[in-house]
Amino acid sequence: LAKSRNRLLQNIEGLFTGVSPEQVLDDLQDILLQADLGTKTAEDIVAEVKSLREDSTKMLSKDDLKSIMRGKLIEALNTELSGAIQFSPLVDKTPTVLFVMGANGMGKTTTIGKLAHRLRNEGNQTVLLAACDTFRAGAVEQLQQWAERAQVDMVGPSTKVTTPSAVLYAALDKGIAEKYDTILVDTSGRLSNNDQLTAELKKMKKVIQKRLSRENDEEGKPLPNLQVPHETLLVLDAAQGRMALDSAKVWNEEIGLSGLILTKLDGSARGGSVVAISRDIQLPVKLIGVGEGIEDLR
Repeated sequence: LAKSRNRLLQNIEGLFTGVSPEQVLDDLQDILLQADLGTKTAEDIVAEVKSLREDSTKMLSKDDLKSIMRGKLIEALNTELSGAIQFSPLVDKTPTVLFVMGANGMGKTTTIGKLAHRLRNEGNQTVLLAACDTFRAGAVEQLQQWAERAQVDMVGPSTKVTTPSAVLYAALDKGIAEKYDTILVDTSGRLSNNDQLTAELKKMKKVIQKRLSRENDEEGKPLPNLQVPHETLLVLDAAQGRMALDSAKVWNEEIGLSGLILTKLDGSARGGSVVAISRDIQLPVKLIGVGEGIEDLR
């Protein structure tokens, strides 16, 4: 994030070098686009600067420009959905279920481990991990290592429980029976155009909704509880910049997302993508990864 901020501020400093006001506006839009802030946000900032310049006899200063940008960036990050992680109401007496998804290499499993650590240490919660990534070799072992580091429990595949949905069901059973506060569900890494695995995600979401059902139909069958999972979170690599937006749009249409987690912001100078993705898809960025340590989740 510091890299993103410093590069953007350095480029803005270079605007005030005696060029014409018209050139400043053109250069400003280029700088904002290069920072991966997105076309809409860049155009909004330039339009605001142009409007203020036309309405005032004073020269626009660097501080004025920074103030305009700050306001527009905050505005762009505001969405109708809450930016805080949503938990199960105490009256429900059921575990919070956080359904985490994303493509391979995004840092999904690592993020789940860090989040489990935060929930246990900062929230004083009992946490159960559901190792539902049964496709990638070593995925279950990797999550088990994170469970041990975070000092939380895990349910994984066995000789009788082999599919993602079966592992999930077993985890929900354990979470309910043993009164865990939160269940974190790790899903198989996939691309947004993988129809088979997308169908598996949809099935898993239905498993959660039926297992946490609050009422039955006339035949005694559980009616889906559409209030769960409490969060459906997509993990994206910030280094992808605007490329991550297309995947996020598809996932939101296919599965229905409640928020985003942006990882690897410590190694990227493309932090502006946070603004572009959040604004374009109208989803809040709920967590960011800023390092490899277990504490590096904000």
